[in-house]
Amino acid sequence: TPRLAVAIDAVDQALQQSHTIRGWLRSHRWCGEALGARTELAVKDRAVLQETGLEALVVFLAVAREPNASIPIHLPLSISTARMDPGAFELPVGPDRVYVTEAERRESYARAVVEGFQRRQTVRTVAGDTLNFDGDPFGAFASSAPEGGDTSNLLARIRTSEREVVLKSYKLLDPGNREPDILERLRKKDFGHVPRFLGEIALGKGADRLVLAVVTEHVPSTDAFAWLTEGWAAEFGGEVETDFERASLSFASSLGEATAGLHEALADKHAGIFQMEPFTKEDVEGAVRSALANLSDSLRRLAALAKGPEAPLTDLMAAGRARMIEERERIEAALLGLEACVGTAKGVTHADLHLAQVLRASGGELLFIDFEGEPERAPGDRSAKLPFLRDVATMNRSFAYVKHYAWREATRGDATAAWRFLHREGWSADEEVVAHRLQAWESAAVERYSGRYLARSALYGSIEPGTALRAIRGWAMEKALYELRYELKHRPQNIFIPLEGVLRMAEGARE
Repeated sequence: TPRLAVAIDAVDQALQQSHTIRGWLRSHRWCGEALGARTELAVKDRAVLQETGLEALVVFLAVAREPNASIPIHLPLSISTARMDPGAFELPVGPDRVYVTEAERRESYARAVVEGFQRRQTVRTVAGDTLNFDGDPFGAFASSAPEGGDTSNLLARIRTSEREVVLKSYKLLDPGNREPDILERLRKKDFGHVPRFLGEIALGKGADRLVLAVVTEHVPSTDAFAWLTEGWAAEFGGEVETDFERASLSFASSLGEATAGLHEALADKHAGIFQMEPFTKEDVEGAVRSALANLSDSLRRLAALAKGPEAPLTDLMAAGRARMIEERERIEAALLGLEACVGTAKGVTHADLHLAQVLRASGGELLFIDFEGEPERAPGDRSAKLPFLRDVATMNRSFAYVKHYAWREATRGDATAAWRFLHREGWSADEEVVAHRLQAWESAAVERYSGRYLARSALYGSIEPGTALRAIRGWAMEKALYELRYELKHRPQNIFIPLEGVLRMAEGARE
């Protein structure tokens, strides 16, 4: 309608010029620091996906420009003449008001997506490109609900006449995003440890397409991190009737075997995006340089937080920063473990493998999800080929997070619980028992997972287990430094978890 056409133009202009609507975008978890106070936001293209008399569903493609970087942003927005969501942004348009909402939160958007796949729809954009729904139809729309959680993408579960599916909408786009290609390859390989890939929404076609969203089959399940942390909470609460620890260690072994199978399915000796390449000394230098950049950024952020008013928390941040500086030489020594990978293969990996990326289906199956790489890495870097052992190391770091969540729960601790775990400050006799039990469990889980992986994997049969474990420890330090920077930016309540990991591994390097 003419009124909504004017509103769409007004939203387009506001995205590029209004600090108020940018503040609204920054309030969303996925946006993070992508839109700084001085970031230039340019709308490059848009497409009207669907329009009624009250609402238009518009896909905006924008670019956030900084002096040294540009990030494409995917903004599907609902623009309506009535407030349909309490969190909607209110935008004046002449004498009227329109209300802007993330489209993924709206049932109308889920319906439009289902219909798009039913018709294998192609939508023309203002700039003359095409928005393509590429995949098989999966039934008529029935209902939808947005999925919550701490995530850099937006998820919606959609029920159709044939099945339940999950729509994952990427927000900060990566032109090199390989997740659809990975899911398609695993489907063709009949790899059973992933949800079935159903289709993608992309701008353009072919190798140069920009993937905006993927659809996979929904599997009734619980993510492994939630299962383990809830299991420990029940264990310490006396509510567990089965042997939870034994079950959790058996799970770690099964996960190691499944991870080895995943890597073998992704490894390829033939030309193409999955072709393996040798990991070189230059690759080591680049990885160490990136890890030390994360360390430097974390030290800067810790210094800023240590000047805050909330003592004793700020005092602990200052103490943690001082310990990091003191241990820098040993941190760098631990990172030299990456040299053990020189000459081995690098390839397409999961690239962000942790327990929350593993689903435990109701039938006991293990399913890997979220193959787009670490959200804090620059677009293009997320899909870089890496040694397969890095996935093993990042999973090992996830077992450490379980330990700390369980410790925090058992001791009714706050954000500083991980610091107390490292320094044994004021432990009671009961707490000492809990701490030793959790530390022993983490060590056993890491040993079970890594050991089963190395026993099952055909990719590392030619190197000694000790060499492989040295490489895993090096990558674990690299991951812990990434985690510290990530937590400082997004979840400051967790910063002492990676800090404890970095310092503990630095002590191991000294030994």
